[in-house]
Amino acid sequence: MATVTLEDICKNYGNVSAVRDVNISVADGEFMVLLGPSGCGKSTTLRMIAGLETISSGTLRIDGERMNAVPAKNRDIAMVFQSYALYPHMTVRDNMGFGLRRRQKDKAVVARRVNEVAASIGLTEYLDRKPHALSGGQRQRVALGRAIVRDPKVFLFDEPLSNLDAALRVSTRAELTRLHRELSATMIYVTHDQVEAMTMGDRVCIMSHGEVAQIGKPMDVYLNPASTFVASFLGNPQMNLIPATVSEGVVDSGSGKLARSGLMSGSKVILGLRPEDLAITGDANDAVLSGRVISLEALGAETLVHIDAGSGKPVILRGGRETPARLDDVLHLTCKPHMARFFDAETGLAITPGDTQ
Repeated sequence: MATVTLEDICKNYGNVSAVRDVNISVADGEFMVLLGPSGCGKSTTLRMIAGLETISSGTLRIDGERMNAVPAKNRDIAMVFQSYALYPHMTVRDNMGFGLRRRQKDKAVVARRVNEVAASIGLTEYLDRKPHALSGGQRQRVALGRAIVRDPKVFLFDEPLSNLDAALRVSTRAELTRLHRELSATMIYVTHDQVEAMTMGDRVCIMSHGEVAQIGKPMDVYLNPASTFVASFLGNPQMNLIPATVSEGVVDSGSGKLARSGLMSGSKVILGLRPEDLAITGDANDAVLSGRVISLEALGAETLVHIDAGSGKPVILRGGRETPARLDDVLHLTCKPHMARFFDAETGLAITPGDTQ
């Protein structure tokens, strides 16, 4: 396996800047997830690592060696695509062994390696079938197996689960996590799906408008987002973001108050509260937010309560299977003060109480 380092990587298409000053260091054996909405530059970044896109400026290194001018075929990288990219006229066996045959490996070595990998990912009984006779999940496993057979320095994944149904996504996520653990492989995985990012990645790199917004362990990023963009993108439902003002150690949301020292009096902030960190209180004086219930979503294991707190966008409370809330009820909500997050109202960047003094 290998380390991968991106140093001030940029990609321009004419006068359009698609990726700007991206700096990412992926450790040997790490599972790094590039996460972001469509058009954020994550797939372009992956394609530059693969050698499928030229790098406009900056330096790409694999195991310390500069790769900018190295052809894709010489980078010792295997890539798994959303579309599987299988040869329809070849059997599973031939698809999986194609890369090794192109490298003129001994036939016995190719056969042994294909059989080993097929057994590890449950494809042995399908080796003599062609792709049209396989399900979507099986085709994706063939694409994955073809990459594993090569034993590359780095695995790249470009939204490989996007074409699978919900149940297959869950099982394939678990399969990829198991394989990463067994192979101790360096993997870089692109997705727009935050569940994939949270459950699979050792670290996650969130991208926005061609730039890195934040890098960290999934739970660290979830609990301590660097900006309102990260706070609103990571989490389902997303973090509640409420405009507020600070006055003498009290954050006023307009429908409630939260005592918090260390914030500049008179400043405008965005108060961030995760739906699971809110709770119903019977005392309006304890409320950080108050409002009328406008919608209830019963999801089986939990209930999402949508509340109009006068902040412009409904506040969401994540409750249990049974909730006392009813439509049109007026609820008073409290939170654990240490779980509240604050952002600059102008820049959207996170504020640590004390930074503004």
